[in-house]
Order: sequence, then C-alpha cells, then structure tokens
Amino acid sequence: MYDVAIVGLGAMGAAVAWHASRLGLSVLGLDRYEPPHTHGSTHAETRITRLAVGEGDHYIPFVARSHALWRELEALTGAPLLHQSGGYILTDAAEEADRWTDFTMETARIAERAGVGYEVFDAAAMRERQPGIVVPAGAKVGFEPTAGIVMCERAVAAQLAQAQEVGAHTRFGKHVTAIEPVGDHVRVITDGSVHEARHVVVATGPWTPELVPGTIAERLSVTRQVVHWFEVDDLDAWSVDTFPFVMWIAGTIDDYVAAFPTPPDSAIRGVKVLGEQFDATTTPGQVERNVSAEEIADFHRRLVAPRFPGITDRSLRAEVCLYTNTPDDHFLIEADPRSDRIVVMSPCSGHGFKHSTALGEAVAQRLATGGSDLSLEPFGLAS
Repeated sequence: MYDVAIVGLGAMGAAVAWHASRLGLSVLGLDRYEPPHTHGSTHAETRITRLAVGEGDHYIPFVARSHALWRELEALTGAPLLHQSGGYILTDAAEEADRWTDFTMETARIAERAGVGYEVFDAAAMRERQPGIVVPAGAKVGFEPTAGIVMCERAVAAQLAQAQEVGAHTRFGKHVTAIEPVGDHVRVITDGSVHEARHVVVATGPWTPELVPGTIAERLSVTRQVVHWFEVDDLDAWSVDTFPFVMWIAGTIDDYVAAFPTPPDSAIRGVKVLGEQFDATTTPGQVERNVSAEEIADFHRRLVAPRFPGITDRSLRAEVCLYTNTPDDHFLIEADPRSDRIVVMSPCSGHGFKHSTALGEAVAQRLATGGSDLSLEPFGLAS
C-alpha cells in the first residue's frame, strides 16, 4: 500500500509527487496520458508568474515560495525554468473590467501591503517604455520587475523526474474510473488495475467533475481557451531580455489579451498571445480541439493588431487549453466529503500554475505531518 496516490500529474499532481517523495512518503502517480501533455491545462510552454497577485493577498506567500522552489529545481536539474523578465498589468480607461475591476490599482494595493516592488504610471510613460504597443490615452499601467514567466511543461517534467529519482512510482496511460474510501485507506480503480493508498490527491483538472461527488462537481465548470503563436517582425524585441509580459485588462473579458516574452530556447520562433472566455462550457471529451483559420484570423484582427502592430497575422501554432473554474475564481483545495483521506486540489480558474509547486509542497506536508508551512485554509482545506 502506498502512502499517497496522486491522480493526475499536471502542475499540481507533479508538484505533490515531488514534494511528497522527498518527504519520505511512498508515492504512486497516475495519469491517463504521459505528462506533460496537451490534453489538459498544463501545456503551451510558458505561464505568467507575478509576486503582486491582484487576485488576493493570500496568494502571495505561495508565489514567493514557488519562485524559491523553481530556483531550487533549476539547481537540481540544470534546466532554466523561471525568467523574471518583469510584467505589465494594463487597465483600459473609462470603465472597470467586468471580471477584475480596476486590476492595475488592486494589484498596486496588494503589492504595497506585501512589500512587493510595483510601479504605476500612465499611458504616455508606457508608450515611451514600449513604443511598439498602442496604449490608449487614460490607461493605467503597473509594472512588477520581479514578475515573469515559468516554463510550465519543463517544470512538470522536472518535478516528475525528481520524484522518480527519490522513489516515486508513476503509471501513464491509466484511466482512473473511480476513487473509493475503504476504512482506513482509499482504493483507486483504473480501467485495468486497482491500487490502494492511505491518502489520495485528486489533481485531475478538467476531469475532476468525473471523479468527485456532486457537491464538489456542481461547483466546477470547464472552459475552452485558445493559445496562439504569431510571427513577429523582430523576434529579439520580444525576448525575455527585452520584453516583459503584458496582461491587458479591458472593459469585458472578450477584450482581454495577454502577450508573453519569448524564451531563448523556445521551440516556436514567435510570440505567444492569448485571450480568455468563461461563458461557453465544455468537457475534456467534448471540447473542440481544432482551432480554425477563421478563429485565428478573428482573434488577431480584434485583439492583436490594434494593440501589438509588430505581431503579424501569420499563425505559427494554435492550441486549446482547458480551465477548470470555480464560481468565485478562487482555488478549490479541500477534502472530499466522503473521506478526509481524499484531497481535491485541481480547480484553479486559470491562474494556478504560478502557485503550483508551493501548493504541492503544502499538501505534501499535510499528508506527511498533519500541518503545512503555508496555510491552505483560504482555499478550503481547514487545519
């Protein structure tokens, strides 16, 4: 019998596997694919990270700890994971956004309380710093120099490799069909095997509603997101050495766009850009994974060309990613109502990767010792 079985080995599951293994727990990790893969939420090469987290003060300790852990993982593996190229939070003028209110200034307030360096300036100053971006008059911009991007797929692979090195067992191509508490342990049933563990962590992202009771599943929604890479006139101008990310908050979520700097060893020689949507729901089995030429052209015309004229309309790649969302956009990390030996921790509403390795460490600490250095109570897992 294992100390802990982890179902799903993306951002959260890989982190739990690494930290639980090095705490001395016997670990089994299961995934229906071979991670990192493109079927769920942990792919598309990079993720934004920022210490000044406008979503709430309670997130900051997890980002800060994650940054330290990424650096530790870099030292262990020799693979660059964290590029602190800086980041801009830009809010259009005249109206508050329908999802984030005035995110530039809310981030500023949280940064001040946490002692995180964060500078606020106007559209004219932004145009001087980034003349290649068309910033409207009246826009407010915040800049965090300690922000940047994390190499998400590489980080998942590195954590799984470190977990395996210290004894974790991983099984890929395993479709988990049921998780059942049985007395003082939990049974995990796949389409071809049965495993038993003292504790189970459900970190299955968009597949979570299939494996948890209705009282949890009914609070979750899965949405299709599209990530684009376009060719640019001057790739050097968009590198991690010269270009901080831009999160552009507009009046409606339909007008949101984020542009990422390009890592030096990126497999795609272009710029990553994405939007978001939270209205049309789907499932991993039903989602449309093809991104049509019309969809790509519409995205570029509406959101990219008016703001980033240096990004051409030549698409290099487009991928579908899945968000698993909660009603208030905050994380859900809590015990399954059937047994406190089962922890559900995947639904992160699209902003989980930057916190993931510290969250995995905290969950692993709870499994090993009954407590954690960072409190998980804000996300639902009471002490």
